[in-house]
Amino acid sequence: MSVRAARPKVRFENGGDFINETRLEVDAYLAGDKVGRRGRFALYRKAPIAIGLMLAAWSVLIFASPGLLVGVLALGVLAFGAMLTAFSVQHDANHGAYFGRRRYDHLVGWSSDALLGYSSYVWRVKHNVAHHTYTNVAGYDDDIDQEPFLRLLPEHERRPWYRLQFIYIWGLYGLFTLRMQFTGDYRALISGRVGQSNVRRPRGWALIGYVAGKVIFLAWIVAIPLLVYPWWVVLVAIVGVSCVTGVVVAVTFQLAHCVEEATFTTPEELAAERRIWAVHEIESTVNFCPRNRFLTWFLGGLNFQIEHHLFPRVPHVHYPHISSIVRRKAAEHGIRYTVHDSLASALGSHVRHLRRMGQAGLPVEMEMG
Repeated sequence: MSVRAARPKVRFENGGDFINETRLEVDAYLAGDKVGRRGRFALYRKAPIAIGLMLAAWSVLIFASPGLLVGVLALGVLAFGAMLTAFSVQHDANHGAYFGRRRYDHLVGWSSDALLGYSSYVWRVKHNVAHHTYTNVAGYDDDIDQEPFLRLLPEHERRPWYRLQFIYIWGLYGLFTLRMQFTGDYRALISGRVGQSNVRRPRGWALIGYVAGKVIFLAWIVAIPLLVYPWWVVLVAIVGVSCVTGVVVAVTFQLAHCVEEATFTTPEELAAERRIWAVHEIESTVNFCPRNRFLTWFLGGLNFQIEHHLFPRVPHVHYPHISSIVRRKAAEHGIRYTVHDSLASALGSHVRHLRRMGQAGLPVEMEMG
């Protein structure tokens, strides 16, 4: 059975003692005036840093005619700024965690359209709805349904090449950003679906923002550079930067969900055994490198994915603190809370998951004599 086919409707139970008690403690922490001021300052100062790095690097490439070494360095800074914008600016804004007001959050979230090349309008359905509501649910979470290229959960059809997916997957991760920029939005809008979630065609201001974002992105990344450099230099630069950002972004999300400790499920299993949403989220998600402050800053707190999934409208700068609350409450209620203390440990778990899914790709025939 294909996971793309129509599936039973997925429903979770809301509430529960765990999330109710946890929410009360988190709300009490966030209610402090000093906490709010420090959090807003830490959050808002990242946008000028991220976008400033992108603008400075792009200006050097376009107006300074740098040599090869400086040019490659500038591309590296551009990639760093783009990833910082993705993790720490548009991500919070498109979750409604930046200003807490829809109009202004959507305006900041539009940075994904104009600066990163993928639609914030489509992203809010793909990420906020399809992924956050149905994490690791076959047919609903579009992030784990990557057939025929990858087998990420047991329900996927078995294919011979999955035996090597733990090797070739890194090349596919390099194409992640390019796919989002040049095919992902169009496929979602043409089909009208992401997984089992509906995507309506944008209208009014949403349509204007979609078109304007694409025009601005293609102008600064393609049209203007072609006035300065040969086409093949522009192509190499675009592919190079996109591959670097693609690997980092894809791995960041995969280490949180596609690891051996995470729970995977199907709509049929959920129909047979109704589950509490908060418990499902915490057991389908893994944190990594919680003590690495630079990584936490750079990834916009997305190494604390458990807290992010439970409190997506809370600014990411608070995740390290509220993680202690969530972890303690999970222990009190007997809920699994998984953390990889190092990047090596998280990567190892991801690779082992890929190998296990790949090794199940071919049945073994045994001849009894």
